[in-house]
Amino acid sequence: MPTFCLQTLRFPPFLRKISLLLLLGIVSGCDAGIDPDTAFAPACPHFDVPGSVADQLIYDGRGLDPAHRVSSARILAIQGDCRNGPRDEHKRPLTRVRLSLKLQLDRGPASQENLITVPYFVAILQDGKIIDKKMFTETLSLPNAVSSAQENTPLRLIDLPMGDNPQISPYSMEIGLQLTHDQVKYNRSHLRSVQFHEHVQ
Repeated sequence: MPTFCLQTLRFPPFLRKISLLLLLGIVSGCDAGIDPDTAFAPACPHFDVPGSVADQLIYDGRGLDPAHRVSSARILAIQGDCRNGPRDEHKRPLTRVRLSLKLQLDRGPASQENLITVPYFVAILQDGKIIDKKMFTETLSLPNAVSSAQENTPLRLIDLPMGDNPQISPYSMEIGLQLTHDQVKYNRSHLRSVQFHEHVQ
């Protein structure tokens, strides 16, 4: 079963150094064992996380200095696998992509609640053009005594047409946090560019 993971190589200076952990369970890492039922599963698409949409910083509207920060969320890694999916309405085989995001969550000084809402997207590309875009929103909780934590999003399933050669995926995926234009502009001008490295097995 082809598995994949993308992990960050560098972090912006305002975050402490983070040790990247493997996801648990069915997305337990790039070195997971082969499932005999999916030993001939189709190839995974190429994955990318644009650096400008890897961070979400929320402020209270009274300024952009750290004292006014409500929360921050950052993509640390994306992991999952690809396997044979169901057939579509025309009886054509599909590739089922299963993926989950590992996030770093931080509560800021201006926060007044324990919940952090993280919207994110999965854009599906073919020949460099976006042909579909999936939107998801997760609301994650930090305990009262905790200001920083790493959380995994629930597993998401995305089915793609398999193509003529199951060992070569005709698609790629871009994954990022769904941000406003101002948030993207802020990330580009204030944060160190994040680089992700992809591992596929």
